[in-house]
Amino acid sequence: MRCPHGVTWRENVISAGSAMVWIVVVVTVLVLALLMYALRMRSRSNGGDFPYRRRSALFSPAERSFLGALDLATGRDFRIFGKVRVGDLLAPQDRLDASARTTALNKINRKHFDFVLCRPHDLSVLCVIELNDKSHQNRDRQLRDYFLIDACKGARLPLLMFDARRVYSPSEIGAKIAKAVSENTPSNSKPPVQAAEVDDEQSSLEPDAPPRCPRCASIMVMRTAKGGDNAGKDFWGCPNFPRCREILTV
Repeated sequence: MRCPHGVTWRENVISAGSAMVWIVVVVTVLVLALLMYALRMRSRSNGGDFPYRRRSALFSPAERSFLGALDLATGRDFRIFGKVRVGDLLAPQDRLDASARTTALNKINRKHFDFVLCRPHDLSVLCVIELNDKSHQNRDRQLRDYFLIDACKGARLPLLMFDARRVYSPSEIGAKIAKAVSENTPSNSKPPVQAAEVDDEQSSLEPDAPPRCPRCASIMVMRTAKGGDNAGKDFWGCPNFPRCREILTV
């Protein structure tokens, strides 16, 4: 049977079926696209694209305490930087081929120096410092330390290592820094940086004496938390509170 326009009913059915197939395909594609968009938005809201969190501080309590003593020891003779990538201070030698250069870069990748001391006027690097806590007793940390010692020695970059402790002597720290810098300063260059003159009351304290405040260098006092998650726990507090709110754990 033919329609008035000369089209059979079978042709009409096939045409309608094809149209339905295309409609189903288009609808399916749109639904899948909407589902993918919804999943992406949900992933973003859960931190999927940027799965990071903010750290509370740049330095650990031990590093912050040492930085206070380091500030006292160096005075204005140095500019102190912290958490500097090894790759920012050491580079492979020019004589290395591409393979050896890549190997050398991989060895210093993801490593950093705790503190870097520079001249204030031109920020030329004078020495680097590592603060060793209990974690440096682990074999992997020891291997890292040995590597840094050899790498700095080869690059003629003074590396000083200090053990983390509750009490530091700024004058002792300053003397070690001045000695290291002087020994690695060419005789025809500017005079080496001198150790800062410090009224080192800390050096005369007993081993169990209160530490100095890392921020204002005052002798800290023992206090007890009265509320919060640490209620009942002792801590070192700055005597200049509330003007200085620095604290150290016991």
